[in-house]
Amino acid sequence: MVTMKDPISRQSIFEKASAKLRQDFDELYSVPHSALKGAEAEKTIRTFLNNHLPKRFSAGSGFIIDPSDKISRQTDVVVYDAINCPVYRTSEEAAIFPSTNVAAVVEVKSKLNKDELISAFNNIQETKSLAKYKPPRTPFLINCQTMGCLFAFDSSISLEKASDHYFDLIRKHGIGHHIDLIVVLDKGIIMLSANVNEQLGWNPLVVEEMPKGPHAEGMHIAVSISKFGKDSLDSFLRFLLAHLSFFHHRMEHPGFNWEKTASKGQAILRYLTTITNEKDPKLKELKLKQYAEVVRKEFAKNPLPKVDNVQL
Repeated sequence: MVTMKDPISRQSIFEKASAKLRQDFDELYSVPHSALKGAEAEKTIRTFLNNHLPKRFSAGSGFIIDPSDKISRQTDVVVYDAINCPVYRTSEEAAIFPSTNVAAVVEVKSKLNKDELISAFNNIQETKSLAKYKPPRTPFLINCQTMGCLFAFDSSISLEKASDHYFDLIRKHGIGHHIDLIVVLDKGIIMLSANVNEQLGWNPLVVEEMPKGPHAEGMHIAVSISKFGKDSLDSFLRFLLAHLSFFHHRMEHPGFNWEKTASKGQAILRYLTTITNEKDPKLKELKLKQYAEVVRKEFAKNPLPKVDNVQL
């Protein structure tokens, strides 16, 4: 609480907000980090995000499906556009999300080590490689990529060693479908940074693929370690919110491919009428007969089934 004796400043306000954020987080579980199991850890992150994300977004878990019907493995935390995204559920803990509406995914680890880091990198690489519909051309920034995050409650390796493994993985697999943020609670964040203009210095970099074109010429990219300490949770949320602020509003549905349904996308049709703007009664009747004949010839190529001896 800010009192009259406290110096009122942007820093003091956000320091208290960060402390409250951490208090909210701590209240979600009562076991030590070392005893936190996988499912508990994932649920803790989902609950925390749902308490602090803008109401447009929600955090769930489940499968992500793209327009070509490629499906991800079950993902720990899926941050999706809850306003524009329909959700189908296979169970209480698993939903189906269209890839176009997935803004971020989070791989959750109770304790980070090299093998867990590689596993998370592979999972996020697979998720980010799912196809998405191309974004519309607009004069303003629209973010369409899925942000890939790894959140660890604890780590058996140092931030420096984790950054070495991260560096090697990106050198091996390339920039694009990589982990955007590696967060180790109470320690810090590992991510990419870029220097586009020498005068602007180095800044955090979140990309969908390797930057191209004239604007990317001479761009320097590095792996960065930020030892945020107790502020690592707050920093994670800030980076995520920055990404969500520009996420597009397109509505998508995981089952738009009707050919995959039992009916194969086919429907039984019974001709009713045809619209015409003709005002003259005789000409209107003649046109309607002509239109009806066109449809009858079309339907004759695919005759309809009979039900109870009555032609549909």
